[in-house]
Amino acid sequence: MSQTTSLQDLILGYCEQVGGLVEPPAYGVHEVLLPEEIAARWGVAAHQRFLFAEESQSSAAEGEALRLHYGHPLVEKIVDELRRRTANSLSFINNVRLEKPGLLAVIEKTLQIPNSRVFAIPGAMERRRLYHYVRFNFKASLIADEKREVILPVWMHLQSGCPVRAEEIERLAALDAANEFRHLDPGEVEWLPTPPANPLSEAALRPLLERARLAARAELGEALQSMEKRLQRYLELDRARLQQYYDDLAKDAEKRLHKAEEERRPALEAKLAAIETERKLKLADVEEKYRLRIELELVNLAVIAQPKLDLRVEIKRRSVSTQRRVIWDPLLHLVEPLTCDVCGMPGAELHLCENGHLAHAGCLAAQCVECKRVFCQRCAESVQACVVCGRAVCVHSLARCPQCQRITCHDHLNLCHAADGAPQAPTPPGEATSPAAEKRAPASRAAESKATAEAKAGAEAKAAAPRKTPPKSKAPPAAHPEAPAKAAADRIDVYSDPANDRIVAYVLVKKHELAVRSWQMTDSGILLHCRCEKEHCAADSYYHRPAPADQIEAQMGRMIEALRSEYQVPPAKIHYYHVRQEQPFEERKLKLPARWKDPAALAEATQGFLDLYKR
Repeated sequence: MSQTTSLQDLILGYCEQVGGLVEPPAYGVHEVLLPEEIAARWGVAAHQRFLFAEESQSSAAEGEALRLHYGHPLVEKIVDELRRRTANSLSFINNVRLEKPGLLAVIEKTLQIPNSRVFAIPGAMERRRLYHYVRFNFKASLIADEKREVILPVWMHLQSGCPVRAEEIERLAALDAANEFRHLDPGEVEWLPTPPANPLSEAALRPLLERARLAARAELGEALQSMEKRLQRYLELDRARLQQYYDDLAKDAEKRLHKAEEERRPALEAKLAAIETERKLKLADVEEKYRLRIELELVNLAVIAQPKLDLRVEIKRRSVSTQRRVIWDPLLHLVEPLTCDVCGMPGAELHLCENGHLAHAGCLAAQCVECKRVFCQRCAESVQACVVCGRAVCVHSLARCPQCQRITCHDHLNLCHAADGAPQAPTPPGEATSPAAEKRAPASRAAESKATAEAKAGAEAKAAAPRKTPPKSKAPPAAHPEAPAKAAADRIDVYSDPANDRIVAYVLVKKHELAVRSWQMTDSGILLHCRCEKEHCAADSYYHRPAPADQIEAQMGRMIEALRSEYQVPPAKIHYYHVRQEQPFEERKLKLPARWKDPAALAEATQGFLDLYKR
């Protein structure tokens, strides 16, 4: 764009913004009719004829028009006025229809809460209210050996406090300066402890800005990773160059010191010490040079108001229930996802905690092995660990020893002080005689001996009983009740979630979940959870020792292969996805989260597993 065209757009655009009328140009001359108060403020007549061309096409037109250029007094007044104005804006989305028949049925179909159902609240009515998006425009400066600056827009939902993807909003919305729904009440800012009466007050926008800064840093994730990798490579090269340079200097000084006479030795020793001091300073300088720093500066913000429908519903399971306000977006024609009470982020699938919280699967605490109750991480104090096997036991199912006051599960009663006052270490079953095996919780030896004796007595009684020949008309005997046929599935979808250091496999039959098995990297190893058709799954709530970084992909491949064989899924029916910014992207193979391949994190998890095994 040329300089003249830029000036023309600036002046004419601002004249329209302050309420002036601008006619299409004739012979390069623009006729403008300004409001009286604007004309008086600028000290010009209300009717103006502006000329921006370098050479007028008509001398008559040039004589009657006002030629504007950079440095002209009127241009300077307009520019000074623009500088004093704020760059923030308030816009409204009016091109929506606030009608949605059968909203409750749509909500019931959309919300995915596996362990509960959605119910209508008697007397609850749909409400039309004004909701707000806030677009924060940040100038992000990535500073290291060089400086990179980018403008980074972040859209936030003011009422839920969550970042939103704005591509569809920008494509479908028509922004207006006037609010055609001014009669509607604003939606409540529910994520704040004390919601302000005015959602656009500083009390709401300031904490929203802090959340926007976190979202902006997450948005820079891939750019930061590539930049950090490049800086690390340059740092290693410069560090190696400096080490080689000062090693050569030190080697030369040591040779001279070894051959030097006694009166020259103090000077050479001082020189050798100076070399080492200079080495440390140069290494510190080069590390500081390649240290990545991020600076976020808020440039401006735009508030976009949109009317929406909301309905309060009840999410209930047995004696646990909670109420949530569900929002219908008439612009995007969808039900907005509910937010997790632990991390505050929206989720397509949430679980109802025993204390009425909604949480992602990754935000749940370990499930109780006795009653299978579900608690979120906010209620983690309601779940404790058995001192014998280390499995999770909730406050409703734990057993507290009256003698030592230790907590155990019911499988390990009275084993909390069986080894000279200390908890008895569980014996890994089968071949699991080394810490490399999974951390399991076997039954007590007394119960095992009792079961063995009963089985032996039953076998002897069966052998001593006379055999009876069944009638020929009798049907063949049914299969043994303890060996049911394995359930077959159609496909397995495997999701790698780096944000939660978790891998989740969904076993599907005709688009319905038959089983969900997840592996999460914790400080005590790989924690496996399984929710399937079995009443007591043998794979649930066990810790696995992680393999080294170069073998952990093969370890996860074996676990997924075992799941595939268990449900008789063809190898071609396993699909892999990688979750980035709450969105799944299909991959050709399993892509492990970064922490799963970090040698330091794997060493810490392995040590935690060994400590857990020793207990």
